[in-house]
Amino acid sequence: MKKQDSDTKQKIVDAAYKVLAEQGYDKTSMKQIAKEAGVAQGLINYYFESKEDLLFALFHEESCRYSEELSKLSDIPMSQKFIQEALQVPKKLVLDQPEWHRLRFELFAIGLRSERGAQEITRSSKMDREQTINELSRLHITEDHNIQGLARIITAVMDGLSLQMMVDPEFEADLAYETFAKMLETYLTKKE
Repeated sequence: MKKQDSDTKQKIVDAAYKVLAEQGYDKTSMKQIAKEAGVAQGLINYYFESKEDLLFALFHEESCRYSEELSKLSDIPMSQKFIQEALQVPKKLVLDQPEWHRLRFELFAIGLRSERGAQEITRSSKMDREQTINELSRLHITEDHNIQGLARIITAVMDGLSLQMMVDPEFEADLAYETFAKMLETYLTKKE
């Protein structure tokens, strides 16, 4: 792909991010995205077959960026407070990037009615689990613990906490994350 094509495509993806995050998937039109990108609407169709395809491209790009942010977990030194400190990273990402989380939940809704959407969610969830497993392996988990199952639970809880933080202004996120950290610590220190 030529640099100009790449720049134009990126401009469209960036515009889609802004418009979709502000208005949601159902209320966003390709015309609005084209206007935000400063391109002809037909040019969007040149790069993306549908609004859904554009959302998937955007989501894939943002998932990689989000994963890079989560890789900062590796910078946290191992200590008794590792789990508490590690859980602050995804919590901070919800606070700092609510628009990304909104797009993620838009994709979840699409995944319930679209096979391709379900595939995108599965791919993203797998990436999240792999990253979680990498971090859990730093804790020297014994064979008594099911690291695969634990990674699935942690990623599901993180999604649930993110959603609660976004929709419920009275949700006590600090309390929820602190309680979850204690649950994980209890599970990881138990002897079989």
